[in-house]
Amino acid sequence: MNRSRILRISVALLVFFLAADSVMAQLGPARGGRGFGKNKVQYRDFDWKIYHSTHFDVYFYTEEEDQLERVVSFAESAYDRLSRDFDFQIQEPTPLIFYANHSAFEQNNIILNFIPEGVGAFASPVRFRMVLPIDLPDDELMNLIEHELTHIFQYHILFRGSFGRAIAARPPTWVMEGMASYMAEDETTRDVMYLRDAAVNDIIPNVTTWEGGGFLAYRIGHAIFDYIEETYGKDGFQDFIFELRTSIGSSVGRAVDRAFGVEGEDFDADFRRWLRRKYLPELLETGEPRDFGRPFRVTRGLPSQIISPAASPSGDLLAAFTSERGDVDITLFDTRERKNLRNLTKGFDGDYQYLVAQELTLGRKFGRDIAFSPDGNTLAVFAKRERNRSLLLYDVLTGKLRQRLDLNELDQHIAPAWHPDGRRIAFSAIVDGAFDIYIVDIETGEVENFTDDEFYDSSPVFSPDGKSVVMTTVIGDGQAKLFRVPLDDPTKRFQLTFGESSETDAVFSPTGRRLYFTSDRSGILNIYGLDLSTGELSQYTNAVTGCFMPTVLPEPDGSERLVYTAMWKGRFDLYSIEVPEPVTEPETVEISETAADANSLPVFEPDIQVPIDDSNKENYRGFKLFLESADTLIGINDDQTLLGQVVLSFTDYLGDKRLIAVLSSVESLSNFNITYANLTNRLQWNISAFDTRYFYRTFDQTRGFERGDSAYELTGAVFSLVYPFTFQTRFEIGAGYIFREFDQQVSFGRQIGVIRVEDDFPILSTALAGDSTVFTSSGPISGRRWRLDFSYAPDTEDSGTLFTSAELEVRQYLQVTRRSNFAVRGYFGMSDGNQPGLFALGGLDTLRGFDFRSLVGTHAFVTNFEFRFPLIDVLATPVIGFQGVRGIVFLDIGGAWNDEFQDFDIWDSDEDQFADARASYGYGISARFAGLTLNWDFAKQYRFATAEDGFATDFWIGTRF
Repeated sequence: MNRSRILRISVALLVFFLAADSVMAQLGPARGGRGFGKNKVQYRDFDWKIYHSTHFDVYFYTEEEDQLERVVSFAESAYDRLSRDFDFQIQEPTPLIFYANHSAFEQNNIILNFIPEGVGAFASPVRFRMVLPIDLPDDELMNLIEHELTHIFQYHILFRGSFGRAIAARPPTWVMEGMASYMAEDETTRDVMYLRDAAVNDIIPNVTTWEGGGFLAYRIGHAIFDYIEETYGKDGFQDFIFELRTSIGSSVGRAVDRAFGVEGEDFDADFRRWLRRKYLPELLETGEPRDFGRPFRVTRGLPSQIISPAASPSGDLLAAFTSERGDVDITLFDTRERKNLRNLTKGFDGDYQYLVAQELTLGRKFGRDIAFSPDGNTLAVFAKRERNRSLLLYDVLTGKLRQRLDLNELDQHIAPAWHPDGRRIAFSAIVDGAFDIYIVDIETGEVENFTDDEFYDSSPVFSPDGKSVVMTTVIGDGQAKLFRVPLDDPTKRFQLTFGESSETDAVFSPTGRRLYFTSDRSGILNIYGLDLSTGELSQYTNAVTGCFMPTVLPEPDGSERLVYTAMWKGRFDLYSIEVPEPVTEPETVEISETAADANSLPVFEPDIQVPIDDSNKENYRGFKLFLESADTLIGINDDQTLLGQVVLSFTDYLGDKRLIAVLSSVESLSNFNITYANLTNRLQWNISAFDTRYFYRTFDQTRGFERGDSAYELTGAVFSLVYPFTFQTRFEIGAGYIFREFDQQVSFGRQIGVIRVEDDFPILSTALAGDSTVFTSSGPISGRRWRLDFSYAPDTEDSGTLFTSAELEVRQYLQVTRRSNFAVRGYFGMSDGNQPGLFALGGLDTLRGFDFRSLVGTHAFVTNFEFRFPLIDVLATPVIGFQGVRGIVFLDIGGAWNDEFQDFDIWDSDEDQFADARASYGYGISARFAGLTLNWDFAKQYRFATAEDGFATDFWIGTRF
């Protein structure tokens, strides 16, 4: 190795990635490596402006300026009510950033991770920002603004405006989200379904010690504040807020004790008793979902959520969404046996991100998400793809994708419904703030805006004769009503349902005489039927939790069966019911023969109407940066090598301009990398300045492995461009200049000497990267990550090439169960030239069981095989608690060599063991603690025929590959 050059642990690692990786590190849900992660793609350019109202700085872009008065009026109305309810005034204007729809909202850079459609909005304690889409009916948008504004009040009241206090406190989800739901009064009949289910099935947690999350935390939290108000009055709520503020960082039970004089254990029991007294009598008066129908079953795989049924025209098949493998699939069921036949889709699909499935991949809207063609041969469903949703048409027999319609001029497509002619499909979508019904011709791709009005229209269904559409329209303060609209004259609409209730999910009987739908007329979601000729309205289910999304199965004798979705014990299932006698006495309602006057339909009005003053507008200038986050990584190898890293991220209000400081150390060596990144457009750029000091271990044949003076310094700057082709793949290119000082190892016989070298050179780098991984809370569960890098530096002193380097890394994740998988990583790097670069392996997360960076060469490879599985979900003591404790068993194989001076043989066939390659095997555990992932690995060196004694130990904080 007398010509070894300490260029880098590859130049791409220490130069190109210094510029690009610190930004790319934040793009994936759990990056776990260099330069991986999915892309936040800017599909549109936002021309941002700011409007200054009394209590808000409203950030809007030019295309949505016509929605400004609506948003400002809603926001000021929300502030007026909440400030009085909290008896608190926020002194500074609250930044409110709004997007026209969810697909635009997903492109925000305030949160760099991908935002699924189940996330409706968020509020950040950093600069107290509210960020939300506005593609909702007026009443829901008002509730959403009140919900997120409650969080802003919480940040000011509970944390006294301190970001550090908010991060350190970590109050339970039920406190933060339950209070926001309670203050916004945003709980719907559908939301209460979760609470009823928890109460009647006695799955109510001990709330003063509960750290759980999920949607149930919203519902339990809301109920707790209802209980406090009912038991202790509004003053009790104010007392609890005050005591909670002084108890931040300790248990909620302490705030309960000081506010109400009740021990936490007694408060838990009293709340549980109150909740069960409220809902258990209703169980006796109503019933379980299976009291009204027979359940469907998934006979293979794990228990699954089943939702959104759609019957074939013949009635012998039924399609629905299931989640038995953790992904959302379309599954076909035998309606006679009520059993699954097969999955039509095959889990994660690289062609789309996920299927649009209400209650599973996005929140509940209106209607069903699957539609059978009139001939029963094709299924229509929407899927999330890149910037938008696409309409997918699947062959029922083969499961193959027959056709894909992108429909990119629309947003938030939902609820497909097939016309009896088999050529047209109706659905709802949003354009320019209006949610209308659209009809697409699947042969020509031509799209018609069927309802072009100011109302929120959704959930269309064609009548069997194809002459009209029945749809859901939201009117007044949020009532969803059914209207019939003639296909030949969409300006007319005939109202079918009336009263203080909401109806949706309409479906016709095969004859067209009866219309089945979901309604909350009884205070609970249940299935109803309306005879369109006589006006007879009948109720067919009366479950305590709720029944919804009906579909009709025609019988050979002309009778009908219904299949509906219901929740029980935290799970959605399907139930089949013969259309029986109604569960209550039918009533007769009037079927209107007169078209409703759109001007006479009630509309939502906020408490405060704010006229827009153009003098309060200004252009957005995003150059003022503030500290947004601070992350850390710590590791210690068995040889006592200590590594540390701190990442400080500064950003503007929109997250488009970022300054990222990476401060790290290896033993006593200190490094920094300062990167400025501009993420405003699809083509992103960044510039990085860095000073890196490292070492590698060299082999002295007389003394074995030891550190010596093999250290180097790299100082320089790099400019990089990053262009994402898709959500999964991107291209990167960079150029810069490097100043280098390093200790060059020189061989004197069997001894190693050191000479000091100083040089400088320009460098060019390029890379391709792809990422299709699917994540759970424990990390990547399936999919693939790959990255190919190339870097080049000319020799400015001698002619020729100073070095060229190439690297390829591939990571594959193979799911075994919902929470266990195999993880495989393969890496290969090579460098050539007058002074080729070096690659160093060994230690943390590379070749475990070997000294840190003890295997060095101009060529290197490593392969890691891991089986990852859950051990303990929660391991808690009265003082500390660990979550997500997982185990791994692993095998590592790798090696490094200098190709010019050394032959490298992986296997020694004479000895039946590894030759120059190195290997280790072992086991480890990971656990989450205080927001960090802790890892312990125990590795034994292994040559196949022989193994070293004992296990080496690594401890590190960070994410596994």
